[in-house]
Amino acid sequence: MAPIKKIASNVYLVSYKPQSAVTVTFGKDASQTVDAAYGEKPGGKSSGSKGGYVPRGKDDDKLVQLHKLLTESPNKWQFVNTRRNFIGGVGIGPHQEEVVKGELKYTPIPRTPQYREWHELLDLDTYLAEASYQVAFGGDLFVKMTLGLGKKVESLQVVDTFEIRARKPKENETKISEYWLSSKFGYIKGVKEDDVVKVPAFDPQDPTKYPVCIIHVKPAIPGQKIYGFEPWWGTERVTKITNRVPDYYEAAFDNGFFVTHHVDIPDNYFKKEGLNEEEEEALKKQVLDQIADTLMGLEKANKILFTFSKLSVDGKTIEGVKITPLKNPINDEAFLKMFESINLIQASGHGVRADLASVAFNNGLGTSGKELATSANYMQDFMTHFDKMTILKPVRIAQKIDGIEPENYLCIYRISSYTYDVTPESSSQNPNTNPSETTPKP
Repeated sequence: MAPIKKIASNVYLVSYKPQSAVTVTFGKDASQTVDAAYGEKPGGKSSGSKGGYVPRGKDDDKLVQLHKLLTESPNKWQFVNTRRNFIGGVGIGPHQEEVVKGELKYTPIPRTPQYREWHELLDLDTYLAEASYQVAFGGDLFVKMTLGLGKKVESLQVVDTFEIRARKPKENETKISEYWLSSKFGYIKGVKEDDVVKVPAFDPQDPTKYPVCIIHVKPAIPGQKIYGFEPWWGTERVTKITNRVPDYYEAAFDNGFFVTHHVDIPDNYFKKEGLNEEEEEALKKQVLDQIADTLMGLEKANKILFTFSKLSVDGKTIEGVKITPLKNPINDEAFLKMFESINLIQASGHGVRADLASVAFNNGLGTSGKELATSANYMQDFMTHFDKMTILKPVRIAQKIDGIEPENYLCIYRISSYTYDVTPESSSQNPNTNPSETTPKP
């Protein structure tokens, strides 16, 4: 039986499900080195770590929190994925460096059998896919380089940023000299030293010093001495707002947030001869329950408002029970516009145009092929340049150690943005262009 709540004289409210109150608001000694992003102070109580390593955030769970934030978002991962795609391009390969009309160019050249064998040995396709994701998520790239016989590179393995921490520098050390690996980082406080795998940091002065080492490449952000981060981390607050939007709508549907039907009844409808006040109220409750149950079964009523009066809202005399369906305000345009505006802020934080991420606004992408091609070129040539340099650094180190085609320069191949009837014939993206007439940028 549906519960009835009297909210005023002759005004009752019936809900088809148990109610719950829902409020949504949108709301020179490296041992003293800390990262500014985590609000720590050199030499303070929190400087250094929870134990012998430098944490990611106050409780070492910053990365876990951000991952949860992304997963709860309807489109946050899409922005990360889009940036990953533009960072990774279409693969790594040898390029020829040259100057054309005063501008430095990197022209792709055919892969030799020697290069192909080396590329497959290190599985650089998998490396590129994993490294691109790590950089797009957190800015940092940790790579475990293993040397084999003859001190040649045997493997380049991307280490998940969740599972690695810098060992706290010892007194008088001037840089990070060791990294700790553990799957427990971020999930428990103060991982014990006995529970980690220790790997020395790569020594650029002696690249083959260690058979196994960690190459750490990070963005040179002022104040970040140990770890880096991605600009989208600054969208955390607005992301929390958009992540609550589905909760708002879900609560609206599940908990009967809106009045969906108005039932107007003459105020003397239940005045029957011989009934006292208590009996009259009992009859009223019985009839209201029957009406509510009927509407719930036939029209999926949410909340039902009952009023009793001699006249209806239009001033006419009420002859009998009048049931009026009410418009559901779930499609509130102002609310949806707010949601859209915040998503634009998020896209800006990721450095990604929303249309490139296939996140539609104003009921559609509304962008021409030419505009998308221009955005794509800008994204891969300018917005992700240093991200590409981050990914290529460990590969170029391995190339130098192994002596693989030192005359060539390893780069990431660009994504072709050719659009029929739009791309100029002189553009390197046009397949009808003579390759000798133009060369692509790195």
